[in-house]
Amino acid sequence: MNGSARRQWLVARREWNQRLRTLAFRISTVISVVIVVALILVPDVYGEGANERTVGVVGESSRELPQLVRASGDQLDLSVETRAFADEPAGRAALRSGDVAVLLVDQQRLVWKAEPEEQLQVAVTSAVQVLQRREAIAELDLTPQEAQRLLGAPDLSSASLGSIAQQRSEREELAWIGLLVLFTAIAFYGGFLLVGVVEEKSSRVVEVLLSRLRPSELLAGKILGIGLVGLAQLALVAGSALIALRFSENPTATTTPSTIGWIVIWFILGYGFYSVLYATAGSLVSRQEEAQSIQFPISAILIVAYLLSMQATQSPDGTAALVGSLLPPTAPMVMIVRIAHGSVPLWEIVLSIALITATIYGMIRLAGRIYAGAVLRIGPRLRLREAWRRAEA
Repeated sequence: MNGSARRQWLVARREWNQRLRTLAFRISTVISVVIVVALILVPDVYGEGANERTVGVVGESSRELPQLVRASGDQLDLSVETRAFADEPAGRAALRSGDVAVLLVDQQRLVWKAEPEEQLQVAVTSAVQVLQRREAIAELDLTPQEAQRLLGAPDLSSASLGSIAQQRSEREELAWIGLLVLFTAIAFYGGFLLVGVVEEKSSRVVEVLLSRLRPSELLAGKILGIGLVGLAQLALVAGSALIALRFSENPTATTTPSTIGWIVIWFILGYGFYSVLYATAGSLVSRQEEAQSIQFPISAILIVAYLLSMQATQSPDGTAALVGSLLPPTAPMVMIVRIAHGSVPLWEIVLSIALITATIYGMIRLAGRIYAGAVLRIGPRLRLREAWRRAEA
């Protein structure tokens, strides 16, 4: 390790030791873990009865109707039961109170409280259709064998190379959680970096550090150190998520290791991009009061990237998703979503990584110069052009 790299590593180690001991790190880690675990487990707890429905039955109906409705619901992953009522007013009262989800009248019409539920409508309609076919068969006086041929489903074998649909769904769920963690981590640690630069600048600590370090070494060391802290927190949150997933009904933790790897990779690239912006912004101001206003444009870019990634979940192959996955400011979040859908050619991933890596390198070169010209300046907010000229002097 050469002298410059060693000095950068010493700065990074200093940042690592300082940040891990802070109360903010501990609290944010606990909150992040709680939020991610809750996102995984709470739907399981409150969704246990989400697939249970009751169908109210009024008027003429077959004795076989409850069994057929239950069987139709099972095919759609719905637990459907029936409940008979003496007349339609009693059934409508139960429908208004929420005791039943739909009312079947004389096996001819459905009455809903509000908008129809598509799956439940299919289950009830299928059951009624089976009854109507059986009645038609009875009228035609068909033999049992003929009736079975008419009503039976075709005996088709089915096979697949793997549980592709299940794995895709699991990757998408994990990518959504990773997207939320990624957005929070970049914003939090980017802000952490900005505030740290302002604190050192206002307290004149930076003058002592720069007596032994070049500005570019100090900047690179701070970005590396705080980035390692963020990566450690991400690892803790990801580990908690995997444990929670093992206790949930969805075994995502064991089927999507590649998605976890991509989340880590894009966190590193996303933090690398935004940390340079945050550190440079922090060097332009001298007071904490000014830090909030100067980071607003960076936060706005982050929010746009997050919103674009949410749109990409609906259309991962659309033009907006494609462009967003290649542009460095939005690529870390949008690309995670597209990779989770399994619709990204390898060359697009390689191109996206190459573009953001080249951009980070160029930004570090520019930021180092701006940082050198602005970090020792105490007073009003400095403009980029002035910081650039001061670095030349």
